[in-house]
Amino acid sequence: MNHSAKELFYYLNQSISNNVTYRELSNLCLTLFCTCSILPERFETTIINKEQLAIIFSKIAKERNIVSYPLTASLYGASFHDTHGERHWLEVMASVLKLATEPNVEEAKNLLV
Repeated sequence: MNHSAKELFYYLNQSISNNVTYRELSNLCLTLFCTCSILPERFETTIINKEQLAIIFSKIAKERNIVSYPLTASLYGASFHDTHGERHWLEVMASVLKLATEPNVEEAKNLLV
């Protein structure tokens, strides 16, 4: 993980509550894959790719003890991979293209307040 990705991980990890749900975390991942406009200004020039986002969210899922194979993962086409693994989050992001899944940007913003 590069320096920018580490900074983003620390910011997200501190911002997200300990009782975040899988659905909320997936929506946040999907939102950040589509737009970084919900992040503070200091991340405005940060370039994060999908692989780095997958690493960040797999770490957060592991730290927050998100269920490994949640039933709602099928909404994102990610039910075949453990939430603690990067492949799961890559599938969540791919759902934008495969399933035309749209993030709830307002809900994602509220997680970071």
